[in-house]
Amino acid sequence: MRKYYYILSILSALILVGAEDISAENNPQVWKWYSFSEAYPMAIEQDKHLIVNFYSLGCLWCNKLDNETFGNSEILKELSDNFVGARVNIGSNRTVEWKGNLITERELARLFFVRGTPYLAFVDTTGTVIATVPGYVPPDKFAPMLKYIGGYWYKEFTYQEFLASEEALKKKRNEE
Repeated sequence: MRKYYYILSILSALILVGAEDISAENNPQVWKWYSFSEAYPMAIEQDKHLIVNFYSLGCLWCNKLDNETFGNSEILKELSDNFVGARVNIGSNRTVEWKGNLITERELARLFFVRGTPYLAFVDTTGTVIATVPGYVPPDKFAPMLKYIGGYWYKEFTYQEFLASEEALKKKRNEE
């Protein structure tokens, strides 16, 4: 009987993984995540920022971030224009390259000071970490972050100054 349940659980897992792959291919509203080793060189080549999505298996807030925030059409537009994405499992021993060193995803998470998941890190093409965002972020709070980093506004303004200028622009548009 145990053997039956074991086989059934393996088949169920394979079906779920296959269904996830099919839904990602058929749904244009799904952000394409790469392995860290693929994403960072791609970001440099395309002159885009890297967004690293640190997650852990079974993390409910990670799933909520993936479904609600990274599934939002406004977020997807900004991501595809200005970012390349990497997903990193903080419990994985998969090897990645970072700044000329081969390390595990777990070690990479430590280098980025990840203490819990979800945890996002924004990295420029020189390997400088621009910002980190611990925890779940809803789409309405995440969109300004993407505009701030994707538009290179961080080179001229603090995030608070950027948000204040966005509010001033909204008021001006409403008055016109």
